[in-house]
Amino acid sequence: MSAIRQQGKLNEDTTLLDIGMLGIYGLTAVYLVRGEKTCLIDGGTSTEAPRMIKMLRELHAFPPDYVVLTHPHYDHTQGIPQLRKAAPGKYKMEVLASHEAVPLLADHTFNDPFSKGPYESIQNVTPLKEGDTLDLGGLTLRVYEVPGHCQGHLAILDEKNGTLFVGDALGVKMTDHTFLPPFMPPTWDPEAFLNSVNKLKQIPHQSLCLAHFGCLYGDEAASILDEAVEVYHRWWELYERNADRLNDTDHLLQVMRKEINPALPDIRPTSLGMNILMGLAVTAGKVSGSETAILDKLAFGDYLKWLAIGYQTYNTQHKGEK
Repeated sequence: MSAIRQQGKLNEDTTLLDIGMLGIYGLTAVYLVRGEKTCLIDGGTSTEAPRMIKMLRELHAFPPDYVVLTHPHYDHTQGIPQLRKAAPGKYKMEVLASHEAVPLLADHTFNDPFSKGPYESIQNVTPLKEGDTLDLGGLTLRVYEVPGHCQGHLAILDEKNGTLFVGDALGVKMTDHTFLPPFMPPTWDPEAFLNSVNKLKQIPHQSLCLAHFGCLYGDEAASILDEAVEVYHRWWELYERNADRLNDTDHLLQVMRKEINPALPDIRPTSLGMNILMGLAVTAGKVSGSETAILDKLAFGDYLKWLAIGYQTYNTQHKGEK
């Protein structure tokens, strides 16, 4: 497979930064793009903001001139208040997002379905729309609107290097054999998702960078687009068949393991304390004979809950249309 899922330079202008979300490496990336000016693609989480600031300082890139938010979900945006507070003096770090995302960023309740708050309202955001460009000096970023996973979702093309940053538009592909679908609360739109995948197919790119997780090259950067549609349909059908058990995460984990059987990601804790806790959990699982179940819950439990909320929210909102 032709994917880079480790922190470091992707090309002469772009660096993948692993923010260590939830105390685990390999879950969430932000991307630093450098021309004469610097741009961060996504703002990360509030809890991991200090680590992100430290990494940017080590790269002599803090504060960045711009931060472009692919969409308003908390794990891409809630680091912004801390980045702003840490920026020296009156330094202007311009935050940009889709014009549709601007009011959602200002609404601190928007991300409540994820139960990872409290969330801060993010104000003073520059709106972007389809076709807008950002000149970094020697490098231009072009904006595309790709809703579906979330209202106000953008993809960003580095026209010089052919690098396409897609946030969560396609879902979560943590490993070559671990691909989770994109239907999330509170604004999942399947028709928009399929249209956005078709739009992404028309954008000329050499590599495709996922927020969760890594950068794909060559044939894989093209094949993931069809794969994302297949993954969505397969998981949506699983949730439809288990619509009466969506509040039972253990049941969903068992069904997932039986029917889809995703590869467990390589879980790499960011701290000794987290490493010890995970080691104890795995040891307890081996003793009880439930090691796979425990690892599944650690790796996929929250995500399956969010998929259930996304599925239920969509069906509740569209019940009257059927």
